[in-house]
Amino acid sequence: MAKTVADLNLDDEHMTIGIEDTLQEGARRMLTISGGIVVVLSDENKVRGVLGHTQFLKAMAEAADVTSSKCAEWMEMDFLQVEHTDTLKHVLSEIKKRSPQAVVAVDEHGEFSGYFSPGDYHEASSLVSTMRSIGL
Repeated sequence: MAKTVADLNLDDEHMTIGIEDTLQEGARRMLTISGGIVVVLSDENKVRGVLGHTQFLKAMAEAADVTSSKCAEWMEMDFLQVEHTDTLKHVLSEIKKRSPQAVVAVDEHGEFSGYFSPGDYHEASSLVSTMRSIGL
C-alpha cells in the first residue's frame, strides 16, 4: 500500500499568519518555533506564501518598517502545494523536479492543513525507500 501525505504529521515546525499582518507579528510567531516557517494565509485559509528566515533578513537588510510592512509584501511565493491523497513517492518526485522554497499540504477544499518540513522530507524518503526495498 502506497504511503500518502496523510500518513505524516504535518502539524509542527510552522505557524500561520494573515496576509495583512505585519512583519513584526510574523517575526514574533517565528520566534515561537525552532526552525520552520510562517505560512501566510488568506481569509479563506488558502496558502498565499511563506516567510522563512531569508525573507525576514531581506526585509531587515532593506530597512523595512516591520511595524507597518505587511507579510504579503515580503512572502516567498515559490511553494509546492500537495494534497493528503498524494503519494509520498509523487511528492518526493515533484520536490526533486521543482526544488520549491516550501511544501505545504492542503485538504480536499484547498485549505491549508500542514507544512511538509525538511524532517518530513527525510521521513518520507525513508518510508518510500523501505517500501521499495520490500517490493511495495
